[in-house]
Amino acid sequence: MPDEIAASRPNINTHFTGRQLFTIIGLSAAQGLGSAGQIMMATLSALVGATLSPTPQLATLPVTAGIIGIALATLPAATLIRRFGRRPVFIGASLWSAGGVAWAALSIHWDSFAGFCFGCFIMGNNVAVIAQYRFAVAEIVPNALISRAISGLMLGTLFAAMISPWMAINFRYLLPIEYSGSYAVLPLFYIAAAIVIMVIPLGNPKTEIAPLVNTPTLGQILTRPPVQLAIVAAAVSYGAMSLIMTSTPISMHVMDHHSVDATANVIRGHLLAMFLPSLISGWLISRLGILRMLWLGVLLNAMCIAFSISGQEIWQYRYALITLGIGWNFLFIAGTTLLATVCNRDEILRVQGINDFAMFATMAVASLSAGALLDSVGWVWTNLAALALLALVVVALLRVRGKGVEPQFY
Repeated sequence: MPDEIAASRPNINTHFTGRQLFTIIGLSAAQGLGSAGQIMMATLSALVGATLSPTPQLATLPVTAGIIGIALATLPAATLIRRFGRRPVFIGASLWSAGGVAWAALSIHWDSFAGFCFGCFIMGNNVAVIAQYRFAVAEIVPNALISRAISGLMLGTLFAAMISPWMAINFRYLLPIEYSGSYAVLPLFYIAAAIVIMVIPLGNPKTEIAPLVNTPTLGQILTRPPVQLAIVAAAVSYGAMSLIMTSTPISMHVMDHHSVDATANVIRGHLLAMFLPSLISGWLISRLGILRMLWLGVLLNAMCIAFSISGQEIWQYRYALITLGIGWNFLFIAGTTLLATVCNRDEILRVQGINDFAMFATMAVASLSAGALLDSVGWVWTNLAALALLALVVVALLRVRGKGVEPQFY
């Protein structure tokens, strides 16, 4: 297996070529522009939902609709990429979401809760396609550079993490109905992302990847403990993050009566914590190894829960969401690096849809549960529920270490 994987990738080197670097920077910019809607959804959708929804239990439904939109698009996105190539799918998804976010803005103006949920659903479709960017950069570089390529790609989302919460607050009165202006400016970002994708070089899995002889079945790939660990780590990173982050705006603003500005600042800090560690997470993986990075991710998520249950002042929300963001970064990038390392190119194209579906389906269930848990058992027990998700990663890590396969990961 390791020899087959190495043979399916470019020759080993320790530096990016000019073409590789241009692709990574271009996709990073497109990811930042395309993620603006996702981050706007994370910042405002629960608050807009609380205003539009007929019952408090459905306040997080717009967020959940967006995540369901992600989950339902993951397998079709992977299939379309295999059939038509990356560029048309990436561009089409960006333009589709430009229409979706415009519909969300109109729905706020029309006071339509169902219409707003549908707009969030369409925005979610694009997030499923953006998730494929990381595999696009992973397949053009050698194993030794995968973690750095993925980390470089994730830096683009820093742009969205910095500007989207600011836009959410400062453009909320751009149009007569509060918050509709925040969504109305987003189509420009999606269109800009589509233009960037038009000009950068992209690999075409339809023509450039030839299957290996005696290729294992999808079922055989999914029975490998390292593959299972990678999928569990990615799913839990999004599930725990979604459960706590989706609950935070409602707990802070609606229940604890902290200001909208304070709530948005906490979310902004969380989003920066999700993507700023990408400056060093690739380097840390090469130094510490994938397994240690996964353990660090679990530890940081546990620290988030400890901060959350200690109290509900602004500073406790802030530190909880910061540690949650860093923990997500470590689990997600280490898990993605692991999956790209232990699967060859032909295998990764088949398993990435399953991986992303598991990831975003877990996220959807967590976000849908967030409002109901918060309303029924409160903030503390909502956070403690995330411990069950973290336990899955711990079990998967212990299973892999027991088999002595860690040296195969890097």
